[in-house]
Amino acid sequence: KEIQRTGGRSLVRIGTEDVDFSPKFNIILTTKNPAVKLTPDICSRVTLVNFTVTPAGLQSQSLTRILKNESPEVESQRNDILRLQGEQNVKLRGLEEQMLREISAVEGSILDDDRVVEGMERLMKEGAEVEEQMAKSAEVMTEVQGAISKFAPISLSCKELFVLFAAMREISFLYEFTATSFMSVLESVLKRKQHHEVDDPDSRLALLKTALYREVASRIGRGLKDEDKMVFALLLAKLSTGKCKLDEKKDKLATDDITSMIEEAFGSNFPWQGKGLNNLRDVTFNDISSMVPLLLCSAPGHDVSGRVEAMAKAESKELAGVAMGSSEGYQIAENFIASASKRGTWVMLKNCHLCTDWLDETLVKTLQSLHGTHPDFRIFITSEISPKLPTALLQLSDIIVAEAPTGIKASLSRFFSRISSDRFTNSVQNRLYLIVGWTHAVIQERLRFMPNGWSQQYEFTEADAIHALDVIDSLVSDSCGKKQNVDPEKLPWEAIRTTLCKGVFGGRVTDDSDQDILDSLVNGTFVPDAFNVDFKLVDVDGAPTLPEGSSKDECFAWIDSLPSHNPPTWIGLDSAAETERDRLVAESVAKKYDDVKAALSDE
Repeated sequence: KEIQRTGGRSLVRIGTEDVDFSPKFNIILTTKNPAVKLTPDICSRVTLVNFTVTPAGLQSQSLTRILKNESPEVESQRNDILRLQGEQNVKLRGLEEQMLREISAVEGSILDDDRVVEGMERLMKEGAEVEEQMAKSAEVMTEVQGAISKFAPISLSCKELFVLFAAMREISFLYEFTATSFMSVLESVLKRKQHHEVDDPDSRLALLKTALYREVASRIGRGLKDEDKMVFALLLAKLSTGKCKLDEKKDKLATDDITSMIEEAFGSNFPWQGKGLNNLRDVTFNDISSMVPLLLCSAPGHDVSGRVEAMAKAESKELAGVAMGSSEGYQIAENFIASASKRGTWVMLKNCHLCTDWLDETLVKTLQSLHGTHPDFRIFITSEISPKLPTALLQLSDIIVAEAPTGIKASLSRFFSRISSDRFTNSVQNRLYLIVGWTHAVIQERLRFMPNGWSQQYEFTEADAIHALDVIDSLVSDSCGKKQNVDPEKLPWEAIRTTLCKGVFGGRVTDDSDQDILDSLVNGTFVPDAFNVDFKLVDVDGAPTLPEGSSKDECFAWIDSLPSHNPPTWIGLDSAAETERDRLVAESVAKKYDDVKAALSDE
């Protein structure tokens, strides 16, 4: 319909111009993104050829890798026979075609042409010889297949694990595990050769399977959220043992029950939590290569770039970091990558959730085109967990999901580490900063106890708390000037409370009952009595009191003195809230387990 014929010419319109069309014209489009989405009208006009690895293809690749490592002579013999069978098939096909040509060239009766008869007899004799050779090759291949069959269960496990990786996408967009990443795990297990310490073949294969499951758990687990780590471990247990106790018990389930199920299947030292930030050095030097970026995904407000900087300093590595989000940062990042990939230094791109379009259009193509990089080159990418992260980048990267540590102490420590040192100059304002930090920590902690903590998943961030510091500085400065010693009674308490409740924190709250909770929290802490030595931050037994002094060191010392785990009563919830939250988490794990299991049954 789009080809027009005018004066003997075939024309097709491209843009605003008519261009001559040749019937010999062909166009081939390729993409390295297996998740690319094509519109229906494009699909109806093109022939799609999918070259992505199938589960059966991965099983075959895994078997080849295992054979090369465990029984190279058998693998060599198999390859020789496969090559010979291919050559024999080609020769047989050639003889058949030659015979047909001889017959088609005959004029008159075939039997009257002695030359044709002799030629056919010769071809039939050669064909019989080839068929005999093929039969012998098939016998040898049967023997080889017998030797290979003992490795089949391991390759089948590889296939099942790969299918599980694909099914994990049912839980989150973040879980994009490719055949390349799986083969990297398998290669790592085979290279260690720990199972070679055992002579018995069956025991060696059992050890190899155990090592494979351990490596999969440690590598894949670090790229999962805390809740999903339990889901993945339970599914691994079902693959490994053929059963999972979660299928039998789902009533009155607790997270301790789930942990017990995992440990019962694999033992107490099974690394189902993953090898993550606490093993950052090992991951950087042993698990990834110069061609694989390390993507550090964190919860909003949880910055993990400091861990990379500290590691680079400890290892005396040159690290070039750039904060992304502006056009200037894009060019700097491209220059850093081009230079570091040749020199063998490190590059860190920070806050990449702010430039997802650039990641998709530029960074992914840059990473895919990297060849011959220096083996010491590493690229680190930090980002908040965002559905806008390109699928291609998730598939190229090794991912560590860094969820923020829970608890008031952890939240306070993160918040105060973000406050610049030159801000701690006024003891009065330092005291107010401490109260802001406490309030922010309580607000964040209550999010873990939804729907009891808050009725909705409000997006409270550390940026809100930093903004609260600016508000307090401004209000105190307007009211009291630059005085170092100010009577607490003369501070603009009402203005502070109103601004925090209606603007800074309250601006995100949409439910009236949640607003009442926020008002109570702010009104109970931002009071003149907060400057008293025995002031309790919450009116419950065992609640902490603010430190006597308010210098920077005293504030940090007080935060360090807090327990790592705080009871729900500290954030205004009933003591049973922890039990209720644990039940909700366990129910969520069970539901996700069923969802992934259903996806597996559809494969």
